Amino acid sequence: MNETAAWNYALNLYGRPGVATELLRRQDEEGLDIVLHLFTGWLCEEHGMTLSETRLREAQTLVRPWREQVVQPLRAARRAAKVLGPTLPLRDALRQSIQGAELDAERVQMNLLCTWLEGIREAPSSP
Repeated sequence: MNETAAWNYALNLYGRPGVATELLRRQDEEGLDIVLHLFTGWLCEEHGMTLSETRLREAQTLVRPWREQVVQPLRAARRAAKVLGPTLPLRDALRQSIQGAELDAERVQMNLLCTWLEGIREAPSSP
C-alpha cells in the first residue's frame, strides 16, 4: 500500500469544504480516529476494499498506543498553546511547530496502517 497516495488522499479529502469541521466535531464528540477514518475511505474509494469488523479492530488496536501516547498529547499541547497566555509571536511560532509535529505524527499513523495492511495482504492464506 502506497503511504504517500493514502496521505495525499487524506489531505485532499480533509481540505474539502466542511469536511474538516465535521471530522473534528466527530473526533471531539464521538472519539473518531480521523486518520483511521480517512484510511478506510481511501481503501474503499481507491482500491474497492473494505475492512471486516475484525480487521478494523486490529487496525484500531495497532494504532491506539501511537494515537494515545503521541498524536493526542501533541494535539492537546497545540490546543493549549492557542488559548493559554497572551498572544505573542513566540507562542504562535511554538504552536505552529507543534502543529507540524502533530501532522507528522498523524502521517506516521497512516504509514503504520499501510504497512500493516501490506503485511496482511502478503501473508500466506490458511489452507
